[in-house]
Amino acid sequence: MTMKHFIWFGMLVMLAGLWACSRQEAPKPLDAVTVQLKWVHQAQFAGLYVAQEKGYFAEEGLKVGFLEGGQGIDSVQALTSGQADFAVITPEDILVLRSQGAAIVAIAAIYRRSAVVYLSIPGTGIVQPTDFSGKTAAVTGRDGAVRDLEFQFHALMKKIGVPLDAVRCLPYDPGYTAFIQGDVDITAAYLTAGVVKLRQKGYLPNIIWPGDYGIHFYSDTLATTETMIARHPDRVVRFLRAGLKGWREAVGDPESAVSVTLKYARLPDSRLQTAMMDAQLPLIHTGSGPIGWMEPEIWQGMYQVMMEQGLIAAPVDVQGAYSMAFLKSIYEGGGK
Repeated sequence: MTMKHFIWFGMLVMLAGLWACSRQEAPKPLDAVTVQLKWVHQAQFAGLYVAQEKGYFAEEGLKVGFLEGGQGIDSVQALTSGQADFAVITPEDILVLRSQGAAIVAIAAIYRRSAVVYLSIPGTGIVQPTDFSGKTAAVTGRDGAVRDLEFQFHALMKKIGVPLDAVRCLPYDPGYTAFIQGDVDITAAYLTAGVVKLRQKGYLPNIIWPGDYGIHFYSDTLATTETMIARHPDRVVRFLRAGLKGWREAVGDPESAVSVTLKYARLPDSRLQTAMMDAQLPLIHTGSGPIGWMEPEIWQGMYQVMMEQGLIAAPVDVQGAYSMAFLKSIYEGGGK
């Protein structure tokens, strides 16, 4: 072999090596997952938007799509039908649906304090739950939406000894029209949304919080199915790791989180989304345990209250309703 041939041969070997390396280093396709949100796009889901916009999901090898919730959309059905891989739903839904055979599991509690409250107009004399007797209350869910408002109302009435049939229960109206006009005495609301909107319209309602009467519930939980956990446990931990990273960043820098939220929000009102963000911070970052952490005694307490109030059709293995495995894996690894 001449020197010229030797050089050409060497170059071919080098190019072949580079080509092989480039093929080996080609990025793997992202795993596509879908998240069903509990309501329309708003600051309530800011941590997930941050994880998406900052590339945290992509860094975990995930391509994430969001499905809006809202009136008439059953978030749990989207999860159980396979339309969504993950969902933001309530612990009440998880317990009730598991009692009916649905294999859904909470993997983190984002709202570690419930955002559910009940409102009355000042001057009506309705300042505590015992005042609800003989009144009208907009609290019932429709088409699978906002069931937590109804469940906690039932639990609250039972807890304080007011018969449910002593209150005329009407469908919940997220616009609060009848409540504002005085045609409804009490309305359910979320501290992080409805209360904010009413205050911005100049209304300062009385706020009755179930927690003051022994009804201690988580609120927004991230959930998936037993099938997803069994088939793709690594995908679950990657999704949760990125989502929690987004939530930690949102809590640490709420102003930036609102800016990200405005790219998604159904109502892109900076003042409104900022007020929502401020209202939810103490529900998410409680000062006790890391973001998303769940306590067995809280789950047991929720289950006990719902069983006592007859809201669960059949006994449930509470430990099967939630999994700490993914949270422990993430936080024992430094939360990265």
